[in-house]
Amino acid sequence: MLNCDIENKLIQIGAKHQETDDASDQEGRGGPMGNDRQQELMATNTVASLITQTASANFGSAALHFLSSVARFENFGAYYIPDLARPKPTLSFWSGRISDYWFQHDADLILATREAQLVILRQVNEAPDRGVNIERWHPEAGDARNDIYLRNGIVERVALSSREGRSGLRSFFLRSIKDGWLSDAEFTGICEILPIVHGLIGLRQKVVGAERHQMRFDGEVTRLRNFNVPAFADLSRREAAVCDSLIEGKSVAATALDLSVSEATVKTLRARAYRKLNVTSATELMALFIRSQPRA
Repeated sequence: MLNCDIENKLIQIGAKHQETDDASDQEGRGGPMGNDRQQELMATNTVASLITQTASANFGSAALHFLSSVARFENFGAYYIPDLARPKPTLSFWSGRISDYWFQHDADLILATREAQLVILRQVNEAPDRGVNIERWHPEAGDARNDIYLRNGIVERVALSSREGRSGLRSFFLRSIKDGWLSDAEFTGICEILPIVHGLIGLRQKVVGAERHQMRFDGEVTRLRNFNVPAFADLSRREAAVCDSLIEGKSVAATALDLSVSEATVKTLRARAYRKLNVTSATELMALFIRSQPRA
């Protein structure tokens, strides 16, 4: 198990990206630049490009392409825990060649067992402050996950765990049987770059929320938003989701767990929604919602 400092890596990337711009300016003025230096700066530009795609729909494929420069992975995903004091891991993000149906199905199957939840929680809690633990694993014969891995043609997994404040994140990267076991050189190489992808998954969670929620949620306020009903049409997707929870009578804490975000994020989204809807309470929101229903 390895420990890498995510923040320092991202700071180094930012510094190198600035060096890339400076070096490009120098080269444009006729200054020399060696092949090794050119390759290093090109790699830095690749990371910078990945960072710009963090919140986009292309992030998953871009991340897999980025990792393929060192080692190929079939799929990757992440479990997010909004509140470590009340742990409820949820599938936050996934991408790759395994179908969405099977990936979600298998994640549900794994999370349905208390043992798996405790493993995720333990690994996250053992992660160093502002850092990440990296582990390499494969299921042994008799392990309940072995059938899942065999069905999907997966031979091993590399997982990263981190925590930040009250929340935790565990990402996992799946290696295909057809690609074979990771070599020692490949594993050493990916330990240098996987923390970058892991950190960006965490950033994406903060920006756009859980991928699964985006695909499955269809509440009442969300429905009015999608049909461009006046006032509600101006809400963002996540603002509408928070309003849906308020109408259902859920607390801020429950909403945070449902949407896989922090309680502070829920309060911020609620305040934005209230301003856009010109209401000041859940009661006024409910009254507006009732008035906005289509008439028969």
